[in-house]
Amino acid sequence: MPVTLAGAAVIAAAASLAVSAALSGVVAWAGPVDRPRDRGAHKTPTPTAGGLGVIAGTALGLLTFATLAPAPSAELGRIAAALGFAALLGLIGALDDLFDLGAKLKLAIQIVLSVAFAAAGAHIDAIPITARLALPIGPVVGVIGTALWLVVVTNAVNFMDGANGLASGAAAIALLAFAAAAFAGGDPALAVAALATAMAGIGFMPWNFPKALLFQGDAGAVFSSFLLAALAVIGAGAGGHGSVYLQFVPLALLPFLVDVLLTLLSRAREGKRLLDAHSEHLYQRWLAHSGGSHVRLAVWAYGIMTLYAAIALVLLTAGPAVQIAGFLIAAAATGAAWFLFRRRYR
Repeated sequence: MPVTLAGAAVIAAAASLAVSAALSGVVAWAGPVDRPRDRGAHKTPTPTAGGLGVIAGTALGLLTFATLAPAPSAELGRIAAALGFAALLGLIGALDDLFDLGAKLKLAIQIVLSVAFAAAGAHIDAIPITARLALPIGPVVGVIGTALWLVVVTNAVNFMDGANGLASGAAAIALLAFAAAAFAGGDPALAVAALATAMAGIGFMPWNFPKALLFQGDAGAVFSSFLLAALAVIGAGAGGHGSVYLQFVPLALLPFLVDVLLTLLSRAREGKRLLDAHSEHLYQRWLAHSGGSHVRLAVWAYGIMTLYAAIALVLLTAGPAVQIAGFLIAAAATGAAWFLFRRRYR
């Protein structure tokens, strides 16, 4: 009996969850150990590189879907390319978990691979303004802008990966919302790619939340965030009129993006080196000054990210002008909230 499209998606999601959970357990038992650091939020040595389970779970889920789906998708080639680039970055992240490659080298590798994906995989050539009007930016600017987007998202999520369940849970929320948007937009392959990544992250979560038995490390945070950013580019389409509108993922990840960008701007204004490790993000300040727990922080973060994901989903049926306006309003409100909370936890 042939498997339906929905059945293939469910089986793929289940495979991602199971493989990620099982392999994360293996890494928790035998993996490398992360030692406490001054800027860290943890005080005891903890196994790391649990992101290897997330990578394996996502890959197997996508392979399962590609094997079982009743009809091939034209998007599978670009999705496979996105998965390959993300997995390569994740494996480099795993090496960093072991040997500490250094911030400059890691950033250089991210830039090279992001440009390569944007040039060969997918990039944005135009930004829709209205249903009939788009702002053309050309292939060169499109590749540069797309690569910048990939690098920013990759590092934004990775910078937030310093508390139990925070980054992995927030990324899963954004991925699930994107999967729903892609299904609604008639792109099941793209939706399953996001769903498989989300379920792989959820499979890792019991090892990290509420108690940190295992960290995902750069292997998981870099992999999931790059893949989400790449799927967002594929979903938007070269002309910005794809199955998922251009501002969807930026809006869903807005709390992370605003905190990272404004924190870096603040450090630059104070003459601090941007690539140095620090503990100045809002969640780090909140943990240091409020005495709150990792669980409470994660619950608040999940609620905030769910709100932004819901706003992004509400705007699915709006026109490009409304979507742009909604994103700009949300960005202004998020920036204002950032300044208020930063002043409170100075």
